[in-house]
Amino acid sequence: MAQGVPPTSSPSIQLDTIDVHGQGENAAGPVSGYVATRSATGSKTDTPILEIPQTINVVTADQIRAQGAQTVSEALRYTAGVRGETYGAASKFDSYTLIRGFKADLFLDGMRLPDGSATTDWTTSVIEPYGLERIEVLRGPSSTLYGQSGPGGLINMISKRPLAAPLREVQIQTGSFGRLQGAFDLSGPVDPQGKLLYRLTGLGRLSETQTDFIDDDRLFIALALTWKPTDATTLTVLGQYLRERDGKTGFNYLPTSGTLSPNPVNRRLPFSRYAGEPGFDRFDRDQTSVGYAFEHRFSGNLSFSQNLRYTDNSIYLRGLNRNGELLADNRTLNRAAFRIDAATRALTLDNRLEGRFQTGALSHTALLGLDYRSENSQYDVGRGPASSIQIFNPIYGSPVVDPGINFQRKDAELRQLGIYAQDQIRFDRWIATFSGRHDWADTKTRTYNVGPGTTVRSSTDDRAFSGRAGLSYVFDSGFAPYVSYATSFQPTAETDFAGAAFRPLTARQYEAGIKYQPNGINASLTAAVFDIRQQNTLTPDPNPARSFARVQLGEVSVRGFDVELRAQPVEGLGLIASYAYLDTEITQSTVVTDIGKHLPSAPGHQGSIWADYTVQAGMFEGWGIGGGVRYVGSTYDAANTVRIPPYTLVDASLQYDLGKLAPSFSGAKLSVIAKNLFETYYVTQCGNVPGCSLGARRTVLATLSYRW
Repeated sequence: MAQGVPPTSSPSIQLDTIDVHGQGENAAGPVSGYVATRSATGSKTDTPILEIPQTINVVTADQIRAQGAQTVSEALRYTAGVRGETYGAASKFDSYTLIRGFKADLFLDGMRLPDGSATTDWTTSVIEPYGLERIEVLRGPSSTLYGQSGPGGLINMISKRPLAAPLREVQIQTGSFGRLQGAFDLSGPVDPQGKLLYRLTGLGRLSETQTDFIDDDRLFIALALTWKPTDATTLTVLGQYLRERDGKTGFNYLPTSGTLSPNPVNRRLPFSRYAGEPGFDRFDRDQTSVGYAFEHRFSGNLSFSQNLRYTDNSIYLRGLNRNGELLADNRTLNRAAFRIDAATRALTLDNRLEGRFQTGALSHTALLGLDYRSENSQYDVGRGPASSIQIFNPIYGSPVVDPGINFQRKDAELRQLGIYAQDQIRFDRWIATFSGRHDWADTKTRTYNVGPGTTVRSSTDDRAFSGRAGLSYVFDSGFAPYVSYATSFQPTAETDFAGAAFRPLTARQYEAGIKYQPNGINASLTAAVFDIRQQNTLTPDPNPARSFARVQLGEVSVRGFDVELRAQPVEGLGLIASYAYLDTEITQSTVVTDIGKHLPSAPGHQGSIWADYTVQAGMFEGWGIGGGVRYVGSTYDAANTVRIPPYTLVDASLQYDLGKLAPSFSGAKLSVIAKNLFETYYVTQCGNVPGCSLGARRTVLATLSYRW
C-alpha cells in the first residue's frame, strides 16, 4: 500500500491529538493508510469519528494515490452510497455527485465552494485531487454548521498544508490517450526555528481522452504558508490556481439508439464517438482562490478560529448538442449550437469560538460561530443552428456560426449570514450533541430574455432555523451506536425558465447507526439506516425547449441504509468494502403524474470492494498488487421513462518499491493502475438534457514517484 506523510508531521493548525492505534492523528492532518479516526467535518471541532452522530467517511491521500484517482469523483468510487461521474467520462465537473440520492454540496477546508447560483453549476469549482490531504463525506442534512446545504450530505475536501518535517516529492505519469503528466509536492520549514512553514504543490498535464477531440489539459499550482509566531497562534495562507484550455464541450451527449439501446441498422457507438464539431467547440476554465485559516488559543480551554476565502471562477464554452433523437434513417443526428459565458465571484467567512469546560459530571465542548457568504454570478447563453451529422460515420468540418449571446442573460446575487451554536456533552461514555442555527439569506436575480427583449427581476428574503440533535454511546470495545435528527435549509438564487424565484428547499432526516473501531486492529466500520424527506425539490424542466431550466416539485422521500468497512488488519494489507440501498420516491408534486416516480440517477443498490497487499519480506518484498470491483444498480431518467441498466467494473493495480531493488533508489516507487480493466461498455445517464452519457473505458496509468 502507498504510504502517506508520516503522522508525526505537525499540521498547520495546532489541535489536541489522541493516539489511536499508535497513530498521532488530528482532524486537519494526513492519515497513514486508509483508516481515519478523527474529523472536524461533522462538528467543526477536532473530534473522534466515533463520537459524531452522523455517518462520516474519509478518503485519504494514500487511497487517492493507490487507486490512481484523477478527479474528486473518481476518488469517491469506493465510498458507500456516493455516486460520482453521473454525466460520464466526458464531463468536466465534480458537482454532479450524489449522496443518498441528492446532489452533494462541495466544500473546501470547511467553507462552501461557489455553486454559480444562477449558472446552473457551470462555474462550480473543480478541485485537483493531488492538492488534497483527504476527502471527507458527511451524510445527511448539515445546515446547522454550514448554512445552506442539501439533505443528502456534503463533501469537504482538505487542502494539503505545510509540514514541519521536510517533504519533497516529484511524479511523472503516462498512460492511455497520450497522457503526459508531471507533479511536485514540496514542504518544510523556511526558518531554523520552524515558525514559518511552506508547501508548494503543482501539476501539469497534456492529455487526450477516450472521446475524440476532447482533451484533458490542466495546469494547477497551490501555495500554502503557515506562520506560528507563538505556540498559541497560527496563521495559514492558502492560495491556488487552476487553468484548462481547449477541452471542447463539458459534456458529450449521444443518442439513445446506439448507446442505451441497440441501433436497428448500425453498430453500437464507440466510446470515442464525438457528437460536436472540433473546429467550433471550445471549453476554457479559470479558477483562482486565496484565503487564510487563523487560530488563537487564549488558554488551554478557549480558542478562536477564523477562516476566509475569496474565489473567482469563469468559463467560456461553445459547442454543439444533439437536437432530438436519430432521424428515420437511424444514423442522422440533428445538432444545435450553443454558447455560454459564465463567471462567479464568492467571499466566504467563518468565525468560531470554542470552549471546553466542566459542569459537575458533564464535560462540554461548546462552539459558537458566525459565518457569512456573498456570491455574485453571471450566466449568458446563446443558441443557434448547426448542420446535422451522420453519427455512425461522422465527417467533421462543417462551418458553424458563433451565435453570440442571443438567448438569455442572467445575473444573481446571494447573501447569507448565519449564527450557530453547538454543545458536545460527555457523561461517562455518553455523548450528546445539540446544534442550532439561524440563517438570513437574500437573493436577487435579473433575467434578460434577449429575443423578446424582456427583463424579469426577482428577489427572495428567507429566514430559517435548522438544528441537529444526536446521542452516542462509546463502549470500551470501540463499538458506538448512535441516533440523530437533523434538518436542512437551502435557499437558491436559481429561477425557472420565466425568471421566477424558487422557494427554499427544506428537509429533515432521522438516522440511526453504529460505528466500530476495534481495539488492537486498525479498522473502522460505519453502518446507518435513514429516512429523509425534502420539500420544494428541483428537477429538470420537462419541456425540451427549456432543457437548461428547472422546475420545482413538492416532496421527495428517500429511505435506505449504507455500510462501509475500512481495515488494515496486518502490515501491508488494505481493505475497503461498501454497500448502500436506496428507496426513492416523489410523494408530492405539482405535476400529478410525477407522484410515485424515483429520483433520477439514484441507484437502488450500489456496492464495491477494494483490496491491496504489499509483500513485506522475501524475494518479492516491495511488490504490491491490488484490485477492486464496483457495482452500480439500475437508475432512471427524470421522467422515469428510460431505465439505465446496472453495470459492474473491475480495477487493478501493480506497484513496486524500487528502494528494495537497490539502496540508491530509496524513495522511488513505480505503479501501474488499470481502471475498468475489462473495458465494460456502459451508460451512466440519459435524460431530457439531450442524450445519453457513456462511462469511462479502460484507462491504464503508469506513475513513477520519488520522495526524498
